[in-house]
Amino acid sequence: MWGTDVYTNDSAMCTAGVHAAMITTQYGGTFTIQILAAQSSYRGSKRNGVTTSSYGPWQCSYRFVPTVRR
Repeated sequence: MWGTDVYTNDSAMCTAGVHAAMITTQYGGTFTIQILAAQSSYRGSKRNGVTTSSYGPWQCSYRFVPTVRR
């Protein structure tokens, strides 16, 4: 897993979803991602019990799209 808010496209999406607080390991959930172009770097961090690593340039990435709950 590489990145924070923007993740490399080879990062596990469900684990990244927990990291980004989009879903939980206990209840799961659904989310929407947006595919992004290459980034020059990715910053790692620890959130919600998940640690991601930093990484240099990578050709494709994604981010989570905030969902409006009604």
